[in-house]
Amino acid sequence: MTSAPAVTALLPGSADFAALLADIGAGAKDRDLNDENPFDAVAALKQAGFGTLRLPARFGGPGLTVPQLFSAVIDVARADPIVAHIFRAHFWFVEERLRTAADPVAAAWLGKVADGKTFGNAFSEKGSHAVGSLIFNTRLLPADGGFLLRGEKYYSTGTLFSDYLTVSATTDHDSVATVIVPTDRPGVRLIDDWDGFGQRRTGTGTTVFTDVAIAPDEVLDDSPYGVDPQPTIQYASLQLYIHAVVAGILESVVDDGVALLRSRERSFSHAVTERPTDDPLLQRQLGEIASTAGIARAAVLDAAAAVGAATESQVDTGVPDRDLAAAAQLKVAKVKVHLDAVAPEAATRLLELGGASAASRTRNLDRHWRNIRTITLHNPVGLKARAIGQNLLHGTELPANAYF
Repeated sequence: MTSAPAVTALLPGSADFAALLADIGAGAKDRDLNDENPFDAVAALKQAGFGTLRLPARFGGPGLTVPQLFSAVIDVARADPIVAHIFRAHFWFVEERLRTAADPVAAAWLGKVADGKTFGNAFSEKGSHAVGSLIFNTRLLPADGGFLLRGEKYYSTGTLFSDYLTVSATTDHDSVATVIVPTDRPGVRLIDDWDGFGQRRTGTGTTVFTDVAIAPDEVLDDSPYGVDPQPTIQYASLQLYIHAVVAGILESVVDDGVALLRSRERSFSHAVTERPTDDPLLQRQLGEIASTAGIARAAVLDAAAAVGAATESQVDTGVPDRDLAAAAQLKVAKVKVHLDAVAPEAATRLLELGGASAASRTRNLDRHWRNIRTITLHNPVGLKARAIGQNLLHGTELPANAYF
């Protein structure tokens, strides 16, 4: 593992952070067009301390609140949604360690975060097991005072850009373990084979573990099957993160809509004005797209405030207040149901502002729809909407897993 340069914290909202995002955004369209991995952009954000934003001062970070973090994620996604998405599992890892920060092991890993290290994920697997069942073919087995990790993961978002991996595995004693593995450890193989039509360069491919040596202190959790789950907010936070990415994409759609209309020098002979920028119909359409983007940001930040309230309630126990957690889960679910309906449409209507010229591959405006639509497929929206209805009618709790 190569050593990273010292982290220089840039606070969201500062001129330096804005300049960094402008630089990242300037290359986003062409990176997508040329199918290039954003290694330099990710490295620049890491060096700027983006991964440390939630760390409190005692751990060397600026201590941003949950809503402040999500606002920053939207800003990064506006510049490049690929880059923003890459950090999703990292912030989940940070929140889980903060939840148990009094534990010396958790504190040690937070020290790694403060040093600028980032954490990818290797949770999901292909196969016949139901998504969210927590039954894994990847195995963690005892060996020589430690363990060996064997298996294959997919949808390993961010792994290609990370220093460490967070891995879920089945043990030899009917439980699920969470394991931390350096990406450069012998036996770890990262395969860049994610072939989605959107969010194409998030490193969401295959990760293979071939007899990877695991030390006892690299096993962070060992949870037996069949134990009643405690209230949690982390899965809702994971889901809200990708909706924040969608909100950022919508803001980029607005940016491109303004630029697209301003670039047009002629209209149709039967249009109501000679110049497209003066056409009240196109002005209205742009305004409606901008309104969708504005409401998306507001909805994400409103849900983030609920996640933040639940997060604050777990400071002493590591477990959030049940009612606060449930309220946050509902808000996050509603954000997805709404954005899944309006966000793809907004990205489609962007193209109508330019007519046939908007289909130019050089403009690459279709990337917004492709990226949004790919993100919406993370979880089935119909099941999410039904769960909200069940809750309203019968008080039924929402499913408590990372795939809801």
